[in-house]
Amino acid sequence: MTDFAKTVRTHFDFLASDFGFVPTSEDAGGVRYDSATLCVEIGAGKGEIDLVFRVKVDTDVLRPYISHVFSLAEVVRYYKTGPFPRFDSFPPIPGASEEQRYVIYLAALTRNYCEEILRGDITALERLSVNRGAKNT
Repeated sequence: MTDFAKTVRTHFDFLASDFGFVPTSEDAGGVRYDSATLCVEIGAGKGEIDLVFRVKVDTDVLRPYISHVFSLAEVVRYYKTGPFPRFDSFPPIPGASEEQRYVIYLAALTRNYCEEILRGDITALERLSVNRGAKNT
Protein backbone atom coordinates (compact mmCIF):
# COMPACT_ATOMS: atom_id res chain seq x y z
CA MET A 1 0.00 0.00 0.00
CA THR A 2 1.42 3.39 -0.96
CA ASP A 3 1.66 6.31 1.47
CA PHE A 4 -1.12 8.05 -0.48
CA ALA A 5 -3.40 5.00 -0.23
CA LYS A 6 -2.68 4.71 3.51
CA THR A 7 -3.56 8.38 4.01
CA VAL A 8 -6.80 7.97 2.06
CA ARG A 9 -7.76 4.79 3.91
CA THR A 10 -7.04 6.48 7.25
CA HIS A 11 -9.25 9.50 6.57
CA PHE A 12 -11.95 7.94 4.40
CA ASP A 13 -12.57 4.76 6.39
CA PHE A 14 -15.80 6.41 7.57
CA LEU A 15 -17.19 5.46 4.15
CA ALA A 16 -16.99 1.82 5.22
CA SER A 17 -17.81 2.16 8.91
CA ASP A 18 -20.63 4.73 8.64
CA PHE A 19 -22.08 4.11 5.18
CA GLY A 20 -21.30 0.50 4.30
CA PHE A 21 -18.95 1.16 1.38
CA VAL A 22 -16.36 -1.48 0.60
CA PRO A 23 -12.81 -0.53 -0.38
CA THR A 24 -12.52 -2.39 -3.68
CA SER A 25 -9.25 -1.24 -5.15
CA GLU A 26 -6.19 0.76 -4.39
CA ASP A 27 -3.01 1.46 -6.24
CA ALA A 28 -0.34 4.13 -6.42
CA GLY A 29 -2.88 6.48 -8.00
CA GLY A 30 -5.81 6.12 -5.65
CA VAL A 31 -8.42 4.27 -3.69
CA ARG A 32 -11.95 3.25 -4.66
CA TYR A 33 -14.89 2.56 -2.36
CA ASP A 34 -18.08 0.90 -3.64
CA SER A 35 -21.69 0.60 -2.54
CA ALA A 36 -24.61 -0.85 -4.48
CA THR A 37 -25.37 2.43 -6.25
CA LEU A 38 -22.24 4.55 -5.98
CA CYS A 39 -18.51 4.42 -6.11
CA VAL A 40 -16.23 7.02 -4.57
CA GLU A 41 -12.82 7.39 -6.17
CA ILE A 42 -10.04 9.36 -4.50
CA GLY A 43 -7.06 9.66 -6.79
CA ALA A 44 -3.76 11.46 -7.20
CA GLY A 45 -2.04 12.28 -10.42
CA LYS A 46 -0.55 15.12 -12.41
CA GLY A 47 0.06 17.15 -9.27
CA GLU A 48 -3.52 17.11 -8.00
CA ILE A 49 -5.81 15.05 -5.82
CA ASP A 50 -9.41 14.52 -6.89
CA LEU A 51 -12.52 12.90 -5.51
CA VAL A 52 -15.34 11.86 -7.80
CA PHE A 53 -18.64 10.11 -7.29
CA ARG A 54 -19.57 7.59 -9.98
CA VAL A 55 -23.21 6.48 -10.05
CA LYS A 56 -23.35 2.77 -10.86
CA VAL A 57 -27.01 2.56 -11.85
CA ASP A 58 -29.12 4.02 -14.63
CA THR A 59 -32.23 6.00 -13.73
CA ASP A 60 -34.81 7.97 -15.68
CA VAL A 61 -32.40 10.93 -15.52
CA LEU A 62 -29.00 9.21 -15.47
CA ARG A 63 -29.34 7.26 -18.67
CA PRO A 64 -26.57 5.22 -20.34
CA TYR A 65 -25.45 8.08 -22.60
CA ILE A 66 -25.38 10.70 -19.78
CA SER A 67 -22.32 11.15 -17.57
CA HIS A 68 -22.61 9.35 -14.26
CA VAL A 69 -19.52 11.08 -12.79
CA PHE A 70 -19.68 14.05 -10.41
CA SER A 71 -16.83 15.91 -8.74
CA LEU A 72 -16.82 16.59 -5.03
CA ALA A 73 -16.62 20.32 -5.75
CA GLU A 74 -19.74 20.11 -7.93
CA VAL A 75 -21.66 18.31 -5.16
CA VAL A 76 -20.50 20.72 -2.43
CA ARG A 77 -21.56 23.70 -4.57
CA TYR A 78 -24.99 22.08 -4.95
CA TYR A 79 -25.49 21.80 -1.18
CA LYS A 80 -23.49 24.76 0.14
CA THR A 81 -24.91 28.23 0.17
CA GLY A 82 -22.37 31.00 0.42
CA PRO A 83 -18.66 30.84 -0.28
CA PHE A 84 -17.03 27.53 -1.12
CA PRO A 85 -14.97 26.17 1.81
CA ARG A 86 -11.45 26.75 0.49
CA PHE A 87 -8.43 24.61 1.29
CA ASP A 88 -6.29 27.63 2.15
CA SER A 89 -8.76 28.53 4.91
CA PHE A 90 -8.57 25.00 6.36
CA PRO A 91 -6.63 25.02 9.66
CA PRO A 92 -3.02 23.83 9.60
CA ILE A 93 -2.30 20.39 11.00
CA PRO A 94 1.05 20.11 12.79
CA GLY A 95 3.26 17.43 11.25
CA ALA A 96 0.98 16.75 8.28
CA SER A 97 2.25 17.05 4.73
CA GLU A 98 0.39 19.18 2.20
CA GLU A 99 -0.94 15.97 0.59
CA GLN A 100 -2.21 14.66 3.94
CA ARG A 101 -3.84 18.00 4.74
CA TYR A 102 -5.60 17.99 1.36
CA VAL A 103 -6.89 14.43 1.85
CA ILE A 104 -8.19 15.45 5.29
CA TYR A 105 -9.84 18.52 3.73
CA LEU A 106 -11.55 16.34 1.08
CA ALA A 107 -12.72 13.92 3.78
CA ALA A 108 -14.18 16.81 5.79
CA LEU A 109 -16.04 18.16 2.74
CA THR A 110 -17.36 14.67 1.99
CA ARG A 111 -18.58 14.18 5.56
CA ASN A 112 -20.11 17.65 5.82
CA TYR A 113 -21.90 17.89 2.48
CA CYS A 114 -22.43 14.42 1.00
CA GLU A 115 -24.19 12.34 3.66
CA GLU A 116 -27.44 12.10 1.69
CA ILE A 117 -25.60 10.79 -1.37
CA LEU A 118 -23.47 8.42 0.68
CA ARG A 119 -26.64 6.96 2.19
CA GLY A 120 -27.74 6.04 -1.35
CA ASP A 121 -30.07 8.93 -2.26
CA ILE A 122 -28.79 10.04 -5.65
CA THR A 123 -31.57 12.58 -6.26
CA ALA A 124 -29.12 15.48 -5.89
CA LEU A 125 -26.85 13.92 -8.50
CA GLU A 126 -29.81 13.57 -10.86
CA ARG A 127 -30.60 17.26 -10.33
CA LEU A 128 -26.98 18.17 -11.02
CA SER A 129 -27.17 16.18 -14.25
CA VAL A 130 -30.33 18.05 -15.28
CA ASN A 131 -28.62 21.37 -14.45
CA ARG A 132 -25.66 20.37 -16.62
CA GLY A 133 -28.04 19.72 -19.51
CA ALA A 134 -29.79 23.06 -19.01
CA LYS A 135 -26.47 24.92 -19.16
CA ASN A 136 -25.60 23.21 -22.44
CA THR A 137 -28.76 24.31 -24.24
